[in-house]
Amino acid sequence: MREIILSIFTTILGVILALLIDRSRMPKIKIEIKDSANSDNTYSNGRYNAGQRWKFFRVLIRNKQFPFVFRWLIRQTAENCRAKINIIGIDNTTNITFKGRWASTPELPFLDKDSAIIKLLEPDPITLISGQEEFLDIIAKYEHDEAAYGWNNEAYFNQWKTPAYKLGRGKYKINVVINTQNGISSSKIFYLVVGEKIEETYFFKKNIG
Repeated sequence: MREIILSIFTTILGVILALLIDRSRMPKIKIEIKDSANSDNTYSNGRYNAGQRWKFFRVLIRNKQFPFVFRWLIRQTAENCRAKINIIGIDNTTNITFKGRWASTPELPFLDKDSAIIKLLEPDPITLISGQEEFLDIIAKYEHDEAAYGWNNEAYFNQWKTPAYKLGRGKYKINVVINTQNGISSSKIFYLVVGEKIEETYFFKKNIG
């Protein structure tokens, strides 16, 4: 009888461990604020914005690897990741939500009209293998404009300044939500100050009040 009970216990324990391991292998999306994610560009001749300086404020999205000692466990790929961005004014009435654009996806002006319209309505998703990371655009700011603008594919149809996503000088709370085809959802709240100049515009990790 004792052997039977031990066998049943061992079987149940094995099933539980197998389920825990399988669950732990699901994609683990991490959303990070890093200065290295930002892109500060002065465009050369040949573009309609030649000579203009723009800064693109981005966050870094990663499918987190296991710690080194557990690296033999392979994290599942995060399939077809899509982003939604909500920006709420702290000292103003702004409340906007838009579909996120991955910085590595094609720029609409280089596509044919039909493809551009499709990607305007539904931005390309990206797929992240274990340990891979991608930049997600949040806002863009032109050096001679006090306002910043939420940045996604719609910007290409609005001379880079989508009116509905205009952010005047002030403080904002930003919620980034990433959803994957695997059924995994991850979100991160951080904060933004839009200043008069590019150098006075930046992200915060904690509430700035």
